[in-house]
Amino acid sequence: MGLEYKIETYDRARTEWQKLLQHRQEFLYEEEGTYHLGLSREHLFISVKEEAEYIYLCQHVACTESDALMGLLIRRLLSLNDHLVISEL
Repeated sequence: MGLEYKIETYDRARTEWQKLLQHRQEFLYEEEGTYHLGLSREHLFISVKEEAEYIYLCQHVACTESDALMGLLIRRLLSLNDHLVISEL
Protein backbone atom coordinates (compact mmCIF):
# COMPACT_ATOMS: atom_id res chain seq x y z
CA MET A 1 0.00 0.00 0.00
CA GLY A 2 2.41 2.74 1.13
CA LEU A 3 2.85 5.22 3.95
CA GLU A 4 -0.51 6.32 5.32
CA TYR A 5 -1.16 9.59 7.13
CA LYS A 6 -4.06 11.30 8.84
CA ILE A 7 -4.00 15.11 8.58
CA GLU A 8 -6.22 16.92 11.07
CA THR A 9 -7.02 20.63 11.09
CA TYR A 10 -10.01 22.78 11.96
CA ASP A 11 -10.99 24.24 8.56
CA ARG A 12 -10.22 22.09 5.54
CA ALA A 13 -13.04 23.33 3.32
CA ARG A 14 -11.73 26.89 2.91
CA THR A 15 -8.40 25.69 1.53
CA GLU A 16 -9.96 24.14 -1.60
CA TRP A 17 -7.31 21.42 -1.55
CA GLN A 18 -9.28 19.42 -4.14
CA LYS A 19 -8.83 22.18 -6.72
CA LEU A 20 -5.12 22.31 -5.96
CA LEU A 21 -4.79 18.58 -6.67
CA GLN A 22 -7.03 18.63 -9.75
CA HIS A 23 -4.96 21.39 -11.37
CA ARG A 24 -1.64 19.58 -10.91
CA GLN A 25 -0.15 17.94 -13.99
CA GLU A 26 0.25 14.76 -11.90
CA PHE A 27 -3.53 14.53 -11.34
CA LEU A 28 -4.81 11.29 -12.86
CA TYR A 29 -8.39 10.74 -11.71
CA GLU A 30 -10.92 11.05 -8.91
CA GLU A 31 -12.75 7.93 -7.80
CA GLU A 32 -15.44 7.96 -5.10
CA GLY A 33 -13.95 11.05 -3.44
CA THR A 34 -10.35 9.83 -3.60
CA TYR A 35 -7.90 11.87 -5.69
CA HIS A 36 -5.05 9.96 -7.31
CA LEU A 37 -1.86 11.62 -8.53
CA GLY A 38 1.13 10.11 -10.31
CA LEU A 39 2.58 9.27 -13.70
CA SER A 40 -0.05 6.65 -14.57
CA ARG A 41 -2.52 4.30 -12.88
CA GLU A 42 0.36 1.85 -12.45
CA HIS A 43 2.70 4.53 -11.03
CA LEU A 44 0.72 6.41 -8.35
CA PHE A 45 2.53 8.91 -6.15
CA ILE A 46 -0.22 9.77 -3.66
CA SER A 47 -3.93 9.25 -3.01
CA VAL A 48 -5.91 11.76 -0.96
CA LYS A 49 -9.41 11.51 0.51
CA GLU A 50 -11.34 13.72 2.91
CA GLU A 51 -12.88 11.80 5.78
CA ALA A 52 -15.33 13.24 8.33
CA GLU A 53 -12.66 14.32 10.83
CA TYR A 54 -9.45 14.39 8.79
CA ILE A 55 -7.77 14.11 5.39
CA TYR A 56 -6.40 10.67 4.58
CA LEU A 57 -3.19 10.64 2.53
CA CYS A 58 -1.43 7.57 1.20
CA GLN A 59 2.06 8.09 -0.19
CA HIS A 60 2.47 5.08 -2.49
CA VAL A 61 6.07 5.80 -3.47
CA ALA A 62 8.78 7.64 -1.57
CA CYS A 63 10.26 9.95 -4.20
CA THR A 64 10.88 13.64 -4.82
CA GLU A 65 7.58 14.07 -6.66
CA SER A 66 5.42 12.46 -3.97
CA ASP A 67 7.24 14.41 -1.24
CA ALA A 68 6.64 17.65 -3.17
CA LEU A 69 2.93 16.89 -3.65
CA MET A 70 2.55 16.11 0.03
CA GLY A 71 4.34 19.36 0.88
CA LEU A 72 2.02 21.35 -1.40
CA LEU A 73 -1.06 19.88 0.27
CA ILE A 74 0.30 20.58 3.76
CA ARG A 75 1.26 24.12 2.76
CA ARG A 76 -2.24 24.75 1.34
CA LEU A 77 -3.84 23.49 4.55
CA LEU A 78 -1.49 25.59 6.70
CA SER A 79 -2.12 28.71 4.61
CA LEU A 80 -5.60 29.07 6.11
CA ASN A 81 -5.19 27.17 9.37
CA ASP A 82 -2.94 27.86 12.33
CA HIS A 83 -1.96 24.27 12.92
CA LEU A 84 -2.04 20.73 11.58
CA VAL A 85 -1.70 17.38 13.27
CA ILE A 86 -0.14 14.76 11.00
CA SER A 87 -0.22 11.20 12.27
CA GLU A 88 0.98 7.98 10.69
CA LEU A 89 -1.66 5.28 10.45
